[in-house]
Amino acid sequence: MAAINVVRKRSREIFAGRNKLEFDYWLLLGAGALLVIGFLMVYSTTFDLGFRREDNPVHFVTRQMIAMLIGVVATIILLQFDYHVLRYISMPFIFLTVGSLIYLLFFGTEEYGATRSLFNGSYQPAEAAKLATIIYISHWLHSKGDRIKQWNYGLVPFAFLTGVMFALIVLQPALSTASLVGLICLILFFVAGADLKQLLLVAVVAGVIVTLFMFTLDHAVQRINDFTLGIRDPQQTGYQVQQALIALANGGLWGKGLGSGEQKFGSLPLAHTAGVFAIVGEELGLIGSIGVVAMFAFLAWRGFRIASRARDSFGFLLATGITVWISLQALINIAVITAVFPFTGMPMPFLSYGGSSMLMVVLGVGVLLNISRDANLGRQPGRRQTGSS
Repeated sequence: MAAINVVRKRSREIFAGRNKLEFDYWLLLGAGALLVIGFLMVYSTTFDLGFRREDNPVHFVTRQMIAMLIGVVATIILLQFDYHVLRYISMPFIFLTVGSLIYLLFFGTEEYGATRSLFNGSYQPAEAAKLATIIYISHWLHSKGDRIKQWNYGLVPFAFLTGVMFALIVLQPALSTASLVGLICLILFFVAGADLKQLLLVAVVAGVIVTLFMFTLDHAVQRINDFTLGIRDPQQTGYQVQQALIALANGGLWGKGLGSGEQKFGSLPLAHTAGVFAIVGEELGLIGSIGVVAMFAFLAWRGFRIASRARDSFGFLLATGITVWISLQALINIAVITAVFPFTGMPMPFLSYGGSSMLMVVLGVGVLLNISRDANLGRQPGRRQTGSS
């Protein structure tokens, strides 16, 4: 009888049951709206580039759509299962990601002075590292429970896990992405109930390490210098930030119209990736930019709402981590474009061109939908609560 109960419990933790569509439709609507805007902006910023490089104006938007469709198919498959199945794949996922990051250091494709992609730029392991780290750290913190307050169960292993991922990403070099991953892990460590003294120690050490890299990596030093010069005189800031600000100024209140921006035609480097929000401002104006920010705020609200309603700490940590990841990345990108933060090459979720980024963000939303479905079913009368506490 005990064996049968165990099998039933495992089955409930793996399979979603009959009500596979009881997820948060508002979250789906918000993500869908951002995807639509993203495809419009990818086409707007790449049709000329695609025509010149591939004699095909829709070359880049087609590749972006393929990445999204792969993510949608994977999400549909994921929704057939209970999100707790992610606990069983967290270890293989993190090992595969770490292996990809190590392989990248030796065989990656160098672009813009950094080695961040494999297979001729088709795959960026650092994008997968964000989601893989969130899933694994959430599972690890959930499994430890209150023991994370003990330094040998909490602080030491946490610092090792986070430090390995940070080091592999920063060696590309990609300091901003490594810092984002580290910050997400630190937030998860905090909300999981870590000892505040340990948390403070980790934060101080992490801050010192990031600061050292900021003033030792050549590209980081240059960006810091450009940022500090820009504070004193905006005309002395870095070229890309200057062009981004010009794009925002050109847009005015209502924008020049979708597709009518001029900065994307060579003046603004990486207009289709890290600089896409500047083109949003130029073509859709201040009103359109505020609308995009409002959509990300709406997505964050739904994500944190899902986290607060999760039935166990694994779901809570997982939803919190994914929401923090998407929200922080969008916030950093906007801060860079508006010259509030030193320049980074961090893409804007949903909007920037990049197959790896698109795939991982869509998968992240899929995980949130899965957790929201579980929370919605958990509020129905007579539903038995299962899974780890």
